[in-house]
Amino acid sequence: MKRKVMVRTMSIAAMFFIGTHFFAGCSGRTVDYSVDDVTENTGNRSGRKGLEQFADASAWEDEWTAVNTKGNTVTVQVNAEVFLPDAEKMSVVEVKETTIDDAFRQRMAESVFDSKSIYYYDIDHLPREELMKLREEEQELYDSYDREEVVDQDFLASIKEEAEKNLKDFDERIEAAKEVYIPAESFDVNEYLGEREGQSYEMHFWRSEADKGIVWLNGVCLDAKDIRQFCPEELKDVSDEVYCTAYSGESSTVDNQCELTEEEAKEIADRLVEDTGLDYTVCTYSTPLSWETDRTLDCYDGYVFYYDAGLDGVSFVRPGTETDYQNYYDKKKESEPQRYSTCARMTVYVNGKGIVFAEAQCPIETVSVSDNVELLALEDVRNIIKKEVTENFGKFRFRYTSEEWLVTFNAMELIYFRVRDKENPGYYSYVPTWRLGEAYPDDKLARTFIDNWVLINAIDGSVIDFYNEV
Repeated sequence: MKRKVMVRTMSIAAMFFIGTHFFAGCSGRTVDYSVDDVTENTGNRSGRKGLEQFADASAWEDEWTAVNTKGNTVTVQVNAEVFLPDAEKMSVVEVKETTIDDAFRQRMAESVFDSKSIYYYDIDHLPREELMKLREEEQELYDSYDREEVVDQDFLASIKEEAEKNLKDFDERIEAAKEVYIPAESFDVNEYLGEREGQSYEMHFWRSEADKGIVWLNGVCLDAKDIRQFCPEELKDVSDEVYCTAYSGESSTVDNQCELTEEEAKEIADRLVEDTGLDYTVCTYSTPLSWETDRTLDCYDGYVFYYDAGLDGVSFVRPGTETDYQNYYDKKKESEPQRYSTCARMTVYVNGKGIVFAEAQCPIETVSVSDNVELLALEDVRNIIKKEVTENFGKFRFRYTSEEWLVTFNAMELIYFRVRDKENPGYYSYVPTWRLGEAYPDDKLARTFIDNWVLINAIDGSVIDFYNEV
């Protein structure tokens, strides 16, 4: 069905490789993060302790040279502050991706909608009146082709032929359709209709496949059936289509006319997230909800909340997604297929009239947690980085110019990275990871753009091969 909400959300988070070490969970995997497993290139093994050991860590200032794959000497400059998560400890969290099957669709529909009156909303089950409206839209589109000045007449003929097939298909469906919505008895389709707190919503399940049938991105979204029931009063009677989107500017400059406080709106969003039963435990930030049409200026009514998979208030998603890594696309090889996305995030739009829109991407389920793991000393990690960059410069795929022959780093961050279990498809672990990189924070978008990164498992010192996992 046609989406009524224009969503401009943040990009999808990336996956990462952790060598041969994987976290043990209920599915029988084993792990050993003993000191003996530390990569041999640590120059000074100064012990393993928890997160508290980094509390007084100073910035890393260093410079050395390395040789690239073409034999050119490149200078490596490090002037990197140390950034730590706002937590008392780090853990390893094993998860599995949720399969969107009949049971999952039924659970979501029955958890989110108020009553058991849940209806099919896919095109094969729509009532006659709604099919007739869709046919009118298709007819208007078909008629518009004759008004367009198209140079390529063969192309025009092909799209008109396709539109004629669609019109014929609608005619056949309209003739066979019922007059009312059909109650859902099984949950083997991807579109449903139901009510929540007195408002009608469409629920859509979707998936995007990568190479070889691997599900790269999937999820579920909840759309207001009639968005004009939620929009500001000044837009209710406009003839243009009404949109809403997350505002990406400075929140303090926005006159938010929502009748709810941000805390009150968040309570509504919290209830929806809790009802889904999905593992989006960390509300990382919020933005104003912007409303617009094709011919009006923005007005602001409501809030957009972002809930991430995480632990102890620390997001697994916010530290970076694959599109936040600036040399992702131009350095990824054709032989390295896209795999499952790591953007385990739920976005909820709320105003005084209730939930306007919600979308849950990449639902996951926690399998087990290894709590308060020991971490390598920072000195050891720095030695690993320096040795690896020097001896294996080419494998990091840095971007730099032939005029300067210089790679710089300004941030060393301890974050969680999601890594896949190669022996058990669909299982992943969020692992403490040190990321050295050139970071460019954008507070307006609550994100950071990262260039030229080095990723090190903070537990065993193994190098994480980013490109082998995303």
